[in-house]
Amino acid sequence: MERTVDLAAVNRVAKRVELKGVRLAEISAKCDPKALGPSLSPSVDLSCALGDHNETSIEVVCDYTFSAESDATKTIQSNIRYLLVYEISGGGAPSDSDLAEFAKANGALHSWPFVRELLYGLTSRMGFPPYTLPVMHFNAVNAPAKAEGKFVPAEKSEEPTE
Repeated sequence: MERTVDLAAVNRVAKRVELKGVRLAEISAKCDPKALGPSLSPSVDLSCALGDHNETSIEVVCDYTFSAESDATKTIQSNIRYLLVYEISGGGAPSDSDLAEFAKANGALHSWPFVRELLYGLTSRMGFPPYTLPVMHFNAVNAPAKAEGKFVPAEKSEEPTE
């Protein structure tokens, strides 16, 4: 799951906003209780987009799809939507393109911990070992020259990384 963002656009918005609310807007989840295996092979996809906005506030909608297999059988399927609300300070509304870049970058970054907690509890309640969503890392690529960046979630590995 790699997300390229315009860091200059994100920064123009980020320095003017404050997160005011994070709300679970929608969730659907199902599991096959007959497919209980010793471990899960999970997959998480996400998409964050600009929602309603005006000169004083921004809404960002983040959609997550979580699925997992156990012993090659699709075991869990879940769709999760979070709504993030930000307050804008300063004069005038940022451009729609800057807001869209901010939504892509910070929507994922700000909703990720909430999704981590939700998936941990959800998988546990379904009778599986609790799933811990990996840490999301923000890795700037040529940031000074081009102000570009990529979101890259940490891969689970046996060896510690530095």
